[in-house]
Amino acid sequence: MIEVNGLTKHYGDLVVLEDVSFTVEKGETISIIGPSGSGKSTLLRCINRLETPTAGEIKINGEVVTEKNVNRLRRSMGMVFQHFNLFNNLKVIDNITLAPLTLKMMGKAEAEKNAMALLERVGLAEKRDVYPSTLSGGQKQRVAIARALAMGPDIMLFDEPTSALDPEMVGEVLDVMRQLSDAGMTMLVVSHEMGFAKAAANRMFFMDDKKILEEGEPSVLLTNPKEERTKLFLQSVRR
Repeated sequence: MIEVNGLTKHYGDLVVLEDVSFTVEKGETISIIGPSGSGKSTLLRCINRLETPTAGEIKINGEVVTEKNVNRLRRSMGMVFQHFNLFNNLKVIDNITLAPLTLKMMGKAEAEKNAMALLERVGLAEKRDVYPSTLSGGQKQRVAIARALAMGPDIMLFDEPTSALDPEMVGEVLDVMRQLSDAGMTMLVVSHEMGFAKAAANRMFFMDDKKILEEGEPSVLLTNPKEERTKLFLQSVRR
């Protein structure tokens, strides 16, 4: 479903990604870990073309992502950010229906029916008419997930979805993500939530020094990593 070949990203003289290649099969959940500055978030943003790669090729469902088709292909990818990015001047239901209505994917009645089904799915149906400022961090992130799902994506990209949350709110967001994974959604998840990786991910990537240094099943990579750099990183996050 996703094919990345030789992906490289520079900001001037700063190299953020260098010759990154991998594939993701339909229905796979990939957990991506690594230290700050290793290129994890930039990788997701290049896949979604929020950032333009310096070199390399990205294919979605066999189609090369170009400037001409990026908006169409982006509709097949939902993205959830660290800081929610909800519109505070819009009610919850209007946040969710905005993109489908703007892109004329469905009429208002259908969009609202779809939004309510998604709010039910993330456990927030009673919050349809409130503004985001009244929600907890965990609730905001669940609304952000519902908003991303409103486009009917084939792929979900999660960029540190729990890092801005208080610890007691992390579980409610991870529960929704596990449900998506169990339902067969193709997912790339940048996160240090090792419990989620063990429970839901098919594979784990460890990124450092601008590339994927190691990959494998989470249970193997987390307990018996091959690379010394991976071992040092895992020791640091377990302290």
